[in-house]
Amino acid sequence: MAGLTRNTIGNVFAMIRYLCKRDLQIRPITPFGGRVFVVKCDESQFKHKSKIIRQQNYERGRRARDDVWVFGVISTEYSPCRGYFCVVERRDRATLTQILQRVLLPGSEVHSDDWAAYRNLHVHVPNVTVHRTVVHQDNFVDRVTGIHTQEAESAWARLKYHIKKEKGIRHGDIRDFLNEQMWRDWRGLDSTFENFITLVSNHYPL
Repeated sequence: MAGLTRNTIGNVFAMIRYLCKRDLQIRPITPFGGRVFVVKCDESQFKHKSKIIRQQNYERGRRARDDVWVFGVISTEYSPCRGYFCVVERRDRATLTQILQRVLLPGSEVHSDDWAAYRNLHVHVPNVTVHRTVVHQDNFVDRVTGIHTQEAESAWARLKYHIKKEKGIRHGDIRDFLNEQMWRDWRGLDSTFENFITLVSNHYPL
């Protein structure tokens, strides 16, 4: 409608995501969970496409997948749920438990699948008091305890829907994309545009 080129629009979105990232750095997401609201955690693989040029066999313009893992910690206190999302190089215990300890309040109850890194979670994360699991190989919802991670699955579906609308995302942009979505959930709330204008005015005072 404004007659802008795709390159200009891309630059605008990059600046918007940069401001969201800076605001989250200045005002980090307040730790959540605690003794009242259950927290769900999960990891998900994000697929993106990046252009490559193979001069030796003349395969120009082909696209190769380089998948990225994202770790999510979901607060069930809100509807729709809000979360903390982080790109992780490894899904081992040391990586995931460090993130959980940073974003959770003491006394948190965490529900997850049976991924090995979560075993004895309450032992390795002091802020976790109770840890319950569901074995997805058997059921999505544990028939005995009712434990599930459906809020996490819903969060993944929502994030990937936005990526699909953008027709993919570059590897280097995934972190900025996650920062934007977290800012929308925790700072934008029901007045995303108005709150973002306030953010811009604070970042660029007259």
